[in-house]
Amino acid sequence: MNIAGGNYYCLIAGLPEISPDDKKLSLSVHELRSYLNDYLSREEVDIINLFFYPNDNAQILRLLQKQEADPSLQTVFTVSQLEDEIEEPMFLPSYLKEYLLDLQKEDRETSKRLPEVELSERYWNFMLSQKEKLVRKYAEFSLNVKNLITALNCRKYHIDIEKEVIGDSYFVNQLKTSRAKDFELSDDYPYVDEVLALFDKDNTAEREYKIDMLYWDFLDEATGRKYFTFDNVIAFMLKLMILERWSKMTTEQGRAIFRELLERFRTGYKFSNQFDI
Repeated sequence: MNIAGGNYYCLIAGLPEISPDDKKLSLSVHELRSYLNDYLSREEVDIINLFFYPNDNAQILRLLQKQEADPSLQTVFTVSQLEDEIEEPMFLPSYLKEYLLDLQKEDRETSKRLPEVELSERYWNFMLSQKEKLVRKYAEFSLNVKNLITALNCRKYHIDIEKEVIGDSYFVNQLKTSRAKDFELSDDYPYVDEVLALFDKDNTAEREYKIDMLYWDFLDEATGRKYFTFDNVIAFMLKLMILERWSKMTTEQGRAIFRELLERFRTGYKFSNQFDI
């Protein structure tokens, strides 16, 4: 994996500075992906694409349910490619290909889980198996946070936690079995207390924003002082994805997303949505 002998200086130096307080972005996620395609190797682009596969998951589920494709989703594969892959999976990542092939089996047992949950679990297992260390660390952190929020909502709405959380880690097993407020996880995972504190806030938008800032802090800590590395390229993209999400809150689409989010918190919602990246 190389850019001019492993030197990412020129690539990163060409990116704008971003901070959590940015409201107006000089670069979109779509523009960044195009920019990276010109600089990165094929293998590196494949790693960047890992973080966009949840959009392909969502698009495929829409197509399987005979719904119109969502043009706003920033997928890796085009809609026509996904339609072809549904008929004959060939080029999709292994977890998605296996999911579609399993759907085609005549003797397939009917899953008791929502398709979104089943596919999310396959995706996260796929992420946790990647060679790139930061991808694995990010996947573990992200899955833990999402599972924790899901477990807390299950407690609040008296829903069986075991049916809603995904994965088979120590963290997940604690969520399933512990009755302690912090699931006996705070000592090993300091961010658990931060999520617990945020969960008690009534302001849903503030809660969501501060959880996103936990991701930002995680990325800062994970990349440290290694400013001109591929890890920093990944971290920059993930931060830009956070900023772009919040910049959309000023648009009608953003307000609609927020209203939907608020409604989920009020009614107990579909927990599978927690497992979007």
